[in-house]
Amino acid sequence: MATFTVAIPEDLKKKIDSHPEVNWPEYLKQRFVVKIHELKKFEELKNKGKL
Repeated sequence: MATFTVAIPEDLKKKIDSHPEVNWPEYLKQRFVVKIHELKKFEELKNKGKL
C-alpha cells in the first residue's frame, strides 16, 4: 500500500487529536474513494455532452 503524507495547520491537528475515537486514516481513505467516484461520474457526463 502506498503512503500519502499531508501537512495540516497545527490548530487542525489539535482538533483531530481531540477525537481519538475516529480512525482518521480510514475516514480519509473512504472520503478519497467517494471523491474519485464523483469525479468519474462527472467525467462520464462531460464526455457524453450532458454538462
